[in-house]
Amino acid sequence: MNKSSQQGLTLLELMVALVLGLLIVAAGLAVFLNAQRAMGFQTSMGDIQQNANFGLSMLTQDLRHANLNTPSAQRVNNKLVGSGIAFDGVNFPSSVNTNTDDSFTAQRASDDATKGKSDQITMQFMPDVRGADQFDCEGNAMVAGRTYVYRYYVDKLPDNQQIAGSLDRFGLYCDAGFYVDSSNSVVGLGTNGQLIIQNVDAFKVRLLVKNPNGNLRYTTIDEYLALMPTSVVDEKQYVNVIGIELGLLVTSSQSIGADASFNTTTKYTIAGQEVELQDNVNNGKYLRQAITQFVGLRNTLGGV
Repeated sequence: MNKSSQQGLTLLELMVALVLGLLIVAAGLAVFLNAQRAMGFQTSMGDIQQNANFGLSMLTQDLRHANLNTPSAQRVNNKLVGSGIAFDGVNFPSSVNTNTDDSFTAQRASDDATKGKSDQITMQFMPDVRGADQFDCEGNAMVAGRTYVYRYYVDKLPDNQQIAGSLDRFGLYCDAGFYVDSSNSVVGLGTNGQLIIQNVDAFKVRLLVKNPNGNLRYTTIDEYLALMPTSVVDEKQYVNVIGIELGLLVTSSQSIGADASFNTTTKYTIAGQEVELQDNVNNGKYLRQAITQFVGLRNTLGGV
């Protein structure tokens, strides 16, 4: 009579099998976690790129219209009526009240998520209105014969877009108004600004200017105004603006999770100016990117 015997695993073989199984599970878990981290990082980066690129393209397209069909003799400065960039009330017709003193292009004009303040830029132009499908930055239909004024500035986002525990969330807004020859104010300016880029920590502006000798240089808004004080009255001595450099510090709306410990940068350079984030323990949880765009002013000669 034949007898069959069965043999099981030895203790050593069982331990080896368990160790190999654990290694395989650990490797699979590591791949999964790395994929999750990569997805979070890529989602945050995509969020920044999509948000900033769409809004920035709208902003730059608008700024290219600055000085269009205005009585500024194709020059942009803080002296001439109709200047495509409005620095002061003198850039508007004498009959037009600009409603408030904070309607003009200014450096350090509004609070943001940094230890400093953000700039704002105010432009004006008279569009060639052809048909009923042209709208200002607030979504209002444009009307022929009106000079439109756009003010770009940083303001806090609504409460439902704030994130508990993080820095206050800000956005870049566009405020639109208009005037005609008979106006005594810029109608609509300062009343209904529309969000064009969300999650903007800072917004900076640098001007490309041309002096009477034809030399070019970049200046901040305050540096430019210092070059053109009230004592400069001879048009041959005017320093004119021929381009604008825009700088944005944009943050993600989603946390990057475990990568937060490596995301320690708090100082950034945008439009040639350094900004530093306000202190917050959760700063590292959100990805940030400095974005810069130059806009040449097409409707200007840049000099006398």
